[in-house]
Amino acid sequence: MMKKLIEFEDAVQTLGDSIFINMPEQYVKDVQRFREYFSQQKDAKLRQLGLRLIDECTSFAYMFRMGVDYGKVFDKSLEIGRLREEVMQRGLRLNGGIKA
Repeated sequence: MMKKLIEFEDAVQTLGDSIFINMPEQYVKDVQRFREYFSQQKDAKLRQLGLRLIDECTSFAYMFRMGVDYGKVFDKSLEIGRLREEVMQRGLRLNGGIKA
């Protein structure tokens, strides 16, 4: 499980960093490929957070590409950062890596 969470974290980070190179479609797909992984999670909270993060990343990429107001794109990036933290904390907690 931890390996998949780390791979997902890397994909989300790469997508965010790609803002400087116009977010290639492949980076969006790299994040979206984790949908099945999160859909199969037994922990409902992790499943919900992971799927929402995927949706927010996809939305972020398309908002950026369509030239939506920078303030809205920035707000979306803040939400993604918050969700990333929650997903990783939940995943670590479930793996016994940290205590609540």
